[in-house]
Amino acid sequence: MYELEKLLPQNFMRVSKSTIINLDAVYTLTRSLTGNLIAFHESYKQVYVSRRYVKDTKRRLESREE
Repeated sequence: MYELEKLLPQNFMRVSKSTIINLDAVYTLTRSLTGNLIAFHESYKQVYVSRRYVKDTKRRLESREE
């Protein structure tokens, strides 16, 4: 997974141990009952962001908006 991460462009990032997302496809982030963030893609698929990646995911999405 790390090798794949290095090959992908900057707009892709890991959000869990087994998931890499395209930040350009993220529609919104919300907090679930379990405390994890859920990224809703334009395709309405839900992706759970692990606690380890929450801070970095928020930071990258906020910097994308600027």
